Order: sequence, then C-alpha cells, then structure tokens
Amino acid sequence: MTQNKVKKYFTFIEIWAWCDICKEMIDLKVDKDEIAKGISMGIYTKEYKHTNPSPDPNDLDDSSINEHTIYAYINDQYNITEVKSFFGASPSLPELREGIESGDVRIPIIVKDVPKMSVDLGMVTAEEYKIMKICDGMNTIEKVAQIASNSVENTEIIMEKLRKKGLIKIIKRT
Repeated sequence: MTQNKVKKYFTFIEIWAWCDICKEMIDLKVDKDEIAKGISMGIYTKEYKHTNPSPDPNDLDDSSINEHTIYAYINDQYNITEVKSFFGASPSLPELREGIESGDVRIPIIVKDVPKMSVDLGMVTAEEYKIMKICDGMNTIEKVAQIASNSVENTEIIMEKLRKKGLIKIIKRT
C-alpha cells in the first residue's frame, strides 16, 4: 500500500489519500477550521465521494468508474491515521474482515452519544471520548485501535468500560 501524505499550511491541510478502489492517490484540501470543529478531542473523519479520474479503458471489469467513498481519519496533529475506501453507504463484511485472520468481526457502535463536556465533567476520559468518535459502525475493534494509535488490548479494555456505561455496543458479524 502507498503511504498517505499530509502537507500542512496555515489555514488548511492538503492530504493525498490512497484509494484502494481507484489505485490512485486522491488529493484533498481540508480547512483547519473544519477539522477543529469536527475533532473536539478525538478524530476528524473527512468523507469524500468520487469516481476514478483515470480508469483503465482496457479493463471492462474496472468498477472504480462507479461512485465510491474515501474516509480519511485525521488526528489533532493533522496527520492521517487511516484511510478506507468502499462502495455504498458503509464497508461490506469482506472489507471489514480485511486484516482479520479468522473468527467473528466485532464492530463497536455508539448507543448513546455524549457531548465533549462529558470529559470536562469526568463522565468519560479524553481517551474514551476519542475511541467513541471512531466507533461509527464502519470499523472493527482492530481498526479502531489502529486509527486511535492504540493497542488492541488497551482499546478492548476501554470499550468494555464504555459498554458497561451503556455508551457503546459491540456487534458480532460472522
């Protein structure tokens, strides 16, 4: 896989995100104010729908000419922690299973959304809040850990705390 790149400017960042469907780097400009409004102590997700700008004319099975989506996860340092590409409204089970050797796919989803103020009030920690922002129903526990730059074991401990607080639910798909 090609390395994603970020160039930081005063008011915006320019990112080159690898699209697994197009097999191309996609150039996106994201306003830093947009990131600041969306990040609030967690991860900002840039969603970008597109089609392949230069499909292979000789490949009749090239589905990259159909609209698909990139999710670029950007942390508070304006770095990309993960990029995922998929068709439709969310990744399919085979796309979610990618990188998982065997067994059930465990997908955490938010049951009860909490405001940023809940961190200030001590209801959740900043790390728990960050993890919750990644539990968008499109990531496995392993991907949440990767996006949060955390170990799977530590992420599972945090998710168990959040589950006991009634804030997330883990869905198992086989």
